[in-house]
Amino acid sequence: MESLERCVKSLEENENDVREEARKALLNICRNVLRSPNNDESREVRLDDEVVVEKLLPAVGAMECLFDVGYVEDGERIFLPRNASLSKLQNLSKLLSTVSERKSATKYTEESSTGQRTFFNRISGHYHGVMHYEDPDLQRKARSVIPIAQLEIAAMTKMRDLQKAYKFSNARETTSSTQFEAELIAKDLLLVELLHWFKHDFFKWVNSPRCSICSAECVYESVVPSTNRRCSRIELHKCEKCNVVVEFPRYSHPEPLLTLRRGRCGEWANVFTLLCRSLGYDARFICDETDHVWTEIWSASSKGWTHVDPCENVIDKPLMYEKGWKKKLTYIIAYSKDEVQDVTWRYTRDLEAVMKRRKTCTEQSLRQFLRSLNDQRQNSPNYSHTRREYVIKRNLLELADMLYIPSLQNENFDETYEGRTSGSLAWRLARGEIAQANVEKGYIWDVSKYGQSFELQYNIVKDIYHVVHNDGTILEQKSGWQEGISTTDGGIFRKVESDWKMVYLARSPQAQRGCIKWTFEITNPELYLEMFSLKTRSEVFHEASVSWKIEAIFSDDKVIVIPISNCNSFYTEEVRKAVRLDMIVTLSGGQAFPIAQYIPPEFKDKRSNIMKSTKYLKYFNVLADNECYMS
Repeated sequence: MESLERCVKSLEENENDVREEARKALLNICRNVLRSPNNDESREVRLDDEVVVEKLLPAVGAMECLFDVGYVEDGERIFLPRNASLSKLQNLSKLLSTVSERKSATKYTEESSTGQRTFFNRISGHYHGVMHYEDPDLQRKARSVIPIAQLEIAAMTKMRDLQKAYKFSNARETTSSTQFEAELIAKDLLLVELLHWFKHDFFKWVNSPRCSICSAECVYESVVPSTNRRCSRIELHKCEKCNVVVEFPRYSHPEPLLTLRRGRCGEWANVFTLLCRSLGYDARFICDETDHVWTEIWSASSKGWTHVDPCENVIDKPLMYEKGWKKKLTYIIAYSKDEVQDVTWRYTRDLEAVMKRRKTCTEQSLRQFLRSLNDQRQNSPNYSHTRREYVIKRNLLELADMLYIPSLQNENFDETYEGRTSGSLAWRLARGEIAQANVEKGYIWDVSKYGQSFELQYNIVKDIYHVVHNDGTILEQKSGWQEGISTTDGGIFRKVESDWKMVYLARSPQAQRGCIKWTFEITNPELYLEMFSLKTRSEVFHEASVSWKIEAIFSDDKVIVIPISNCNSFYTEEVRKAVRLDMIVTLSGGQAFPIAQYIPPEFKDKRSNIMKSTKYLKYFNVLADNECYMS
């Protein structure tokens, strides 16, 4: 392979016209043989042919390329023997195509601005890089690390649950169509299991590597170039205790990452895309020029590309970055073995603002550049006509999917998009990818509809509210802690610490004060509040404080404030006859981490004189198996 690379590189010694004519001629020879390997005529080139005389012989290195892949001279011709390996010919074709793509990229960058030239070179680099995913040996290594049987069992279990839940009108009839649809859905469910396994069991996020002596987390110092072609750069991190400098190589090639299994979003998306390709998914690598990467999977069941973010364990939430992370998007480019596409429009509902920020190059020059790369890739000798037709049809479906329709720009308006969860809090705050603004959800729990006595439970582990009747019946369920609150300020967020088996609600460390308020109201004029009890738990660090209080509002507009001295076990009847209740928790000083285990107020019909005893479900923040226990 090295000698072949030298031969191809020697073509650069020629004048531009001579070099390009030789490259095209060599590509045609490769294409003819690879398309018809059993045709002896395709393996033969006569020395007096004008292709040889006018294009190959005048070019330094051209004939050497043919001899290196196995061609031999026989009198007035050169030919490729039947026993010669075609793999060398395939390698030559790939090398020539890669050089051709780079030359095509150079055509659009030579006279462009520095910013555009850098941008186009970066696109070209990513486009060549994704071809690593197509290496059969690398795909075999990738498959060997995936617990495929385990994931398939989990996916099929969910498939059976879906089939049981869904009532078909002709359930007893099994058609080939329904079987085919079931196979497609099963493949989508397998993707969900793969994503969950990758996030929680396989790959690990690294903010900064650990010290090799004391195991403390180091602090970033600088970056140096790497001599390893598989590594883009090496970050240097220093331990503040031992003064030891620890290297953190940032690998751009996925193979070493299959063993290391750690990194940031670049490494996560790189390896996850490879794993998807190894399992036969039509996957592509997505690069957001505002600094994030993820994966897209072509779903045959929905006939469209599906957004998949392995760092966040999120599927099909393309607006997450703009709405949740508050990113000011510019260019989002998709890279696959088939093509490179500008897919920014799938990830925004603010087209006008995005267009104003796209100043790196003109839209026309970007379209032309991407088209030139695609033409080179899809016209290469190894690219089949059938595949080209398939990609064209897929592109038409994608274009229709990304059509900007103003009347639909507020689609998914009610969907909740939270800030980024991967990476350290300080790092996310510095990037502006976590919401710190006040949240005005304005949700009010209408407690008059739940009966004489009930519990409102919040499970911090599962991030879910349950309204439970005293007989254990679940009266209402609501997912997401923000969905049950009235207001918050101070950048309150929910954090999952997988390493420490902890889940908590906390304020932003940059906020001097944080606050969460839950509101409960009795809308039925014949009812009022009888009593209130609370059992929850909080932790504080570094002289922080967490204070709890309730504000009871009565029908005559009287308001009383009741401090909660002990949130672990609080009970009061001072709220009797109140029609509205606000429960407020305030975080201040130090570093406060309130762990809201559950919030169970009890309400009574005023006509009842019997207080019913209640059991409370306790959720502990440190759980070996992430399960909840009844006490």
